[in-house]
Amino acid sequence: MENDVLELYPHPGERHLLRELYLRQPLEPAEHPRETPFFYSNFISSLDGRIAIPGPGRDSHQVPPAISNDRDWRLFQELAARADLLITTGRYFRQMVGQEEQAELPVGSSPEFKDLRDWRTSQGMPAQPDVAVFSASLEIPVESIRHYANRTVYLLTGAKADANKLQRLAEATHAKPIVCGQGNNIDGSMLRGTLADLGYRRVYAIAGPAVLHTLVAGNALDRLYHTTAHCLLGGTRFDTFVRGPLLDPAFRMPLRAMYLDPHAPDGMGQTLAVYGQ
Repeated sequence: MENDVLELYPHPGERHLLRELYLRQPLEPAEHPRETPFFYSNFISSLDGRIAIPGPGRDSHQVPPAISNDRDWRLFQELAARADLLITTGRYFRQMVGQEEQAELPVGSSPEFKDLRDWRTSQGMPAQPDVAVFSASLEIPVESIRHYANRTVYLLTGAKADANKLQRLAEATHAKPIVCGQGNNIDGSMLRGTLADLGYRRVYAIAGPAVLHTLVAGNALDRLYHTTAHCLLGGTRFDTFVRGPLLDPAFRMPLRAMYLDPHAPDGMGQTLAVYGQ
């Protein structure tokens, strides 16, 4: 883990330890109003843009085993340690009941992430980030929400979502319902104001391509962390970063920083890029 990474931009040639690389990065640029939440997300992909493929014996998709690695997972956890609020989906909670979820919601409870949990404590932050669940269908198992009884959980949905389902979930769990959109789905353009009113400043989206599209379409994405594993996967069934209607005009995310990590995945290495503000 202590093997270093090589900075390629903006200061080529400098070396950094992977540990705390993202923990030290500022998430509140001077030009961004402090009262406005800062939204960020993170993906790992192959060179041909695959972030997920069908898992063996399951309907849902998973991070391709060829690109999944502990070093990228460490950075994922560091970004979670910075967050006040995590954005995930009802799909995650459904997979949790079927024991298909990739991991517990960060920050991880294993010994290797104790320094991150301690860091949150030292910063006066709660032990874990709060959770916002995006769901239009509201098909969320009650027991999966109860599993996170020690964390504040919100159910975010649209005004036309099933009101009876929303009421049943609210009555059966500690989750707090929030309407954020006029249709069935969440309106990304309303998110900044909605979450600002709740007091959040750092919002980490750990969901998939449909949620990222919602954020981008609503101008609610400030930064994207992208790990590219240096391999080609191919295949005809896969997910990539964004799924939804064409973004016109294109959503601009200039390069902020880039690093080379030659140590993982084995035999290929990976680049760590930071885009946006």
